[in-house]
Amino acid sequence: MPKRQLVRTLGLVQILMLSIGGTMGAGVFVLTGHAAGMVGPALILTFLLAGLLEFFTAMDYAELASSYPIAGGGYAYVSQAREGFLPFSVGWVSWFGAMFYSALCGVGFALSLKIFLPFLPVSATAVAIVVIFAIINSRGSEEAGSLQVILGGVLLTSLIAYAILELVLPGGFTFAEFYKDSGFFIHEGTLKNMAEIFKTLTLVNVLFVGYEVIGTAGEEANNPGRNIPIAIVATLVICVVVYVTIGLVSLGVISAKMLGTSPTPLSDAASRFLGRPGALLMGIAGLVATLSSLNTAMIGATRIPLALSRDGYLPAFLSRIHPRLKTPLPAILFSGGIITACAAIGREVFLGYGANFGYLYLLTFANLSLIWLRRKFPDMERPFRIPFYPAFPIFAAITTVLMGAFIEPRALMLGAGLLAVGLIVYQLRRPVERAVEAAAETVEAAQHEILVSVANPRTAESLIKMAAILGQAREEATLAALSLVKIPEATPLQLAQNMLDKRKNGRKALLQQVADYAHEQGVPVRTLLRATRSISEGILSVAEARGGVGLILMGWRGQLSAWRVKGSVVKGVMHGAQCDVAVLRDRGMTESGIQHVLVPTGGGPHARLALRLGWDIASTSEEGSLTALRILPGASEMDMEVEMDVLRQLAEDVLGEVSEEVTFRLKRSDSLAEGILAEAASAEGRADYDLIVIGASEEWFFKDLLFGSVTDRIADGVSCSVLMVRKYEPAPVSWLRRMVKPARRQPSARP
Repeated sequence: MPKRQLVRTLGLVQILMLSIGGTMGAGVFVLTGHAAGMVGPALILTFLLAGLLEFFTAMDYAELASSYPIAGGGYAYVSQAREGFLPFSVGWVSWFGAMFYSALCGVGFALSLKIFLPFLPVSATAVAIVVIFAIINSRGSEEAGSLQVILGGVLLTSLIAYAILELVLPGGFTFAEFYKDSGFFIHEGTLKNMAEIFKTLTLVNVLFVGYEVIGTAGEEANNPGRNIPIAIVATLVICVVVYVTIGLVSLGVISAKMLGTSPTPLSDAASRFLGRPGALLMGIAGLVATLSSLNTAMIGATRIPLALSRDGYLPAFLSRIHPRLKTPLPAILFSGGIITACAAIGREVFLGYGANFGYLYLLTFANLSLIWLRRKFPDMERPFRIPFYPAFPIFAAITTVLMGAFIEPRALMLGAGLLAVGLIVYQLRRPVERAVEAAAETVEAAQHEILVSVANPRTAESLIKMAAILGQAREEATLAALSLVKIPEATPLQLAQNMLDKRKNGRKALLQQVADYAHEQGVPVRTLLRATRSISEGILSVAEARGGVGLILMGWRGQLSAWRVKGSVVKGVMHGAQCDVAVLRDRGMTESGIQHVLVPTGGGPHARLALRLGWDIASTSEEGSLTALRILPGASEMDMEVEMDVLRQLAEDVLGEVSEEVTFRLKRSDSLAEGILAEAASAEGRADYDLIVIGASEEWFFKDLLFGSVTDRIADGVSCSVLMVRKYEPAPVSWLRRMVKPARRQPSARP
């Protein structure tokens, strides 16, 4: 089955703001002061050098992200170039690094907000903001991108306004203040100054690397060959200019020594010439910066597991893309849960270490992957190619490794721990996967039997034919044909059973006919003749005693009127069976084969079972075909393309690879039942459907309805045979489903 792709909804402005938001985040409001305390006015030179060194990696990313615009960023590039533990380790470490950084942004927002609202608890606030942004991300990349345009625009405007006001207002920038601490270089000797500058480079380098989010979200970028390189280069240029300007004007208002001791350097500088309002404005800008960083970090943290899952390193459900929202919703919810837990703990230092190591580990191998990919795919068309190959990626990888050598030892220890856990996961993933598959096969094999209740000779032939078709579609399936004889209360059961076993009777003859037909079709069958005091209880007790029954198949003749349904054998089995149940309303199956099957789908568990059984039936015929039908409200403004994707996604989830023999139809109708009936009789669709397979609605619990108002009406109203199905759910699950979505008795209720 081809991998479902994310939708390209991010334009150049959105990509650029995502990159700027991930780059120009909360760090500039804190690290500017620390860096100024380390090197003084040489901070300007440090920013320029950091931007220059980062330029090489940025150019590498411009080629990689434009040539491979797929979800996953650096991990995706390494996985394209290499196999085995290396790409997995890159994805694993960068995933946790992105989640740690997302949680760190949430905690940073909570701490910043506490300045204005000191009564707010940090952990609860951090968790709340993470949940909010997870919801925003789950609603689509376009919404996240639009939000980022707003956040990035506000942040960039605030920093530019800060710089301009410090330059033009009285009490702002002066060169006397700028050179107050012993000139441009504050340390003795050239070597000492260069050593401090290089050490500061490792600190401020994180302020230049947010463009990595472009690679992570590359699959959602419009015109990636053009927009991605432009956005990456523009991000680096804008950030260098802004950082240099911010450093210059801040040191021209507050000396390097004072700035280096301040936890809020930009707010302190703004308050020097604007007073309290200036400090508040920069505090608000800091809040926006943390939100901007959180938004971009969460995009990365939720796209990496999508890529890992696609490559088989993580469970397959993480690669599913929601058909309506077009987002990797399972990956967002899973990663969001971990981010929320990390934010609740609120240990900023731990989160910072994990984020720092994850980023450096990722960039080192992402740079090397450019060389590997050039060698592996030399003739591949690349919209953007770096100059001076291979000098750029080699130099970028070397500088990244050197910067990693200067990070905190505790960050290295945490990184080593992540790699160790990753190695365990990597080594265990195959055995665990095989064990899960074996367990699933064992469960499936243990419930391979189809129990067919035959009592009426007029329905027995069609029932066993249907059972044989289902048995042919399932290699391990066996049939158990059951006929029950109701005996009076006064007669002992064992005595009645002995008499049935010894004497010839019509039931035995019927079961023999059933067995002969099944053997002709090559399906194993076992016949059972049982005495019982209640037919429905007898069927349930046999199913329970045999243990391996996965489906009970019964027949129905005549109308599905309330007085016939209430208290019927079929209704009793429907309520009590702890397995799937199917009821056949036959209208001539014995006279013609089953080739064309219609399955109305609503997305619930019963509709999924109907789709599965419908395809099993259709696939046994050489000319078999299945039509999956979805009825939409007649006056609805629903996007037909989106609804078609929803229908296709459902089929892929249930059937796996969808065959050419499966077609999809959308039909508008104010009544679900009328829409299905019209399709069954329409010349526009197929006028010759041989069978309709339809799932129960939540109404099947009502005593006077068999499978629900719509399903019952279809069974009565069409001219072809109908197979009505009910998927078994444990009682708590079924109860919860009914509480969340109460059953309704209107004709429009969905199966």
